[in-house]
Amino acid sequence: MSAEATPADPASGNSGRTTDRLLGVLMVFAEAERATAAQVAEITGIPVSTVYRMLDRLSSTGFVQRVGTGPDYGAGPVAVRFAERYRNGALERTSIGPRLERLSHESGELAAFMVPVGTEALCVDAVEGARVLRCCYTRGAVRPLLRGATAEALLAHLPDSRREEVYAAYRLPSERVRALEAAHPLVRERGVAISESALDEGVWGASAPVLDDSGSLSGVVTVMAPAALTERRRPYYVRLVKEAARDLSGGTI
Repeated sequence: MSAEATPADPASGNSGRTTDRLLGVLMVFAEAERATAAQVAEITGIPVSTVYRMLDRLSSTGFVQRVGTGPDYGAGPVAVRFAERYRNGALERTSIGPRLERLSHESGELAAFMVPVGTEALCVDAVEGARVLRCCYTRGAVRPLLRGATAEALLAHLPDSRREEVYAAYRLPSERVRALEAAHPLVRERGVAISESALDEGVWGASAPVLDDSGSLSGVVTVMAPAALTERRRPYYVRLVKEAARDLSGGTI
């Protein structure tokens, strides 16, 4: 196996090959949440030394990033923004946007749709309610899958291997992992996760999972409201968010 030359200028005739290889590396992360350089090399057939150089280049431009403190790489913030723009366009052709509008109108509160991306939750769409709520979930925002109703609902419906990756990436102590795992059966049984002041002080939230036709997790629908002003309305919000999730799931919840 011959050594690879450092990517040359167009005059060298190698620029097209380098571009194809960079795209090949990126395509790995379109299919996999995370991968090591060795795994990328195996999938693409590119020498691992070259893969490392390409990952360095892609990391410096934000297309990929290190995941946790281990050897794995995953999609970076630039790739996430590309995904967000794609999803925003796709949302115009789906029922998600209109259903969030309806949920926000019925509740009078902020309604959002989140999906798991690696070890984080990405807000792909959000609709403000009648009153402006200061919270961390706005369109395009990402947050670690660690705490709050959204994270609990996502984690409870992710495969075991994905949850273990999240725990390992954030180096959660065993007692914290046990506490999270102990809560998941009840979240799955009730079809909703609820939290208060977990991410934003004074904000109450309820999240229900959206499942695809095979019963796999697609994302979660969330309603967020001021905790101090909405205590009596919380059962109503829970019903609304579960109805919205059921509608978007095709009746599988």
